[in-house]
Amino acid sequence: MGQFPQSFEVYGFTIEVHAGGRRVWPPSFKRFVKDKLDSGELAVGDVMRTCNVSQSLVYKWRSDVRRAETRRTSRREERVFSEVIVEEQQLPVALGIDTDQIHVRFREVDLAFPAAYPVDDLVKIILAVEAPA
Repeated sequence: MGQFPQSFEVYGFTIEVHAGGRRVWPPSFKRFVKDKLDSGELAVGDVMRTCNVSQSLVYKWRSDVRRAETRRTSRREERVFSEVIVEEQQLPVALGIDTDQIHVRFREVDLAFPAAYPVDDLVKIILAVEAPA
């Protein structure tokens, strides 16, 4: 095969070694290191010695994980909220409006659903209609 092992263990993680000796540090390993550094259970020097990496690489792992967490959090916040206003009204029967329906009004469209329509499906419809084009 070659002079490099195909993988090795560090902190309970298997680290793959590609041809030429390049080590592939999995994202889960980087998150583990970041969490241990943030909690004070590990010091940067410990990680450098154990993994045989530079100080700048350890800080890069930490930075990459923080950036990924921020992106993941901001994406969730952008698309989760839809305002729902429930108005209680006494509608005269003479108007011919069916009170056994759910009416959903958007800027450009009004939708009516049976009162027993599944809530999960209503949420999906609301998110789809309000999704950016």
